[in-house]
Amino acid sequence: MKYTKYPELKADLKELAKEIKKQKWLRDRWYDTDKQQWVFQLKVVQLAYDFRHLHIAYCMLRGRKYEEIENYCREAPDFKRIDRIRGEHIEETLRACA
Repeated sequence: MKYTKYPELKADLKELAKEIKKQKWLRDRWYDTDKQQWVFQLKVVQLAYDFRHLHIAYCMLRGRKYEEIENYCREAPDFKRIDRIRGEHIEETLRACA
């Protein structure tokens, strides 16, 4: 398996992507369930919001600037949330004294 700097964060991103895909599939076939379509759409929007912030935090931890991650967006992300995610996943590095 290829090495990644933040494997637990990468795994969270992959799991969210799978869940978004599943909820979109359910949203498109809502008539087979007892729920209404907006229930599935609301879940898709919430998961996409979470994914966006996790993705930005992951890219920033790997050294990218926000301008490189999102060239254009209509709504600015919640930077407090991004900083909190980065703080949870930042790797502690020890310096060796010379």
